[in-house]
Amino acid sequence: AEGVPEWLVVTCASEHALDEKLGLEDHAAVACATQNFMLSLAADGVGSKWMTGALGAAPEDVLACVGAGADEKLMGAIWYGYPAKALAEDAKSPPRKKGLDGVLTACP
Repeated sequence: AEGVPEWLVVTCASEHALDEKLGLEDHAAVACATQNFMLSLAADGVGSKWMTGALGAAPEDVLACVGAGADEKLMGAIWYGYPAKALAEDAKSPPRKKGLDGVLTACP
């Protein structure tokens, strides 16, 4: 329907346990691919949001809904769509809970 965002469920299937080095690398590769997908959407004027929690359903229910395999783990859902109105040239990201000073630790 017009004005309703679409969504894409992202999963990770690895032949390695996700708590082992190669499994963690597979997890990171899926995360990087997801971010690159979102950057591609943005380049085409499509807004997106990556949600890893608070989907309103348990991860196993989301995976069952999309027919994911038993070996797949939920990475999140990407909501995407065209904005209802054009963004202003001076539009800014929403403020973050912590600024750089709140998360940066200087090494000696």
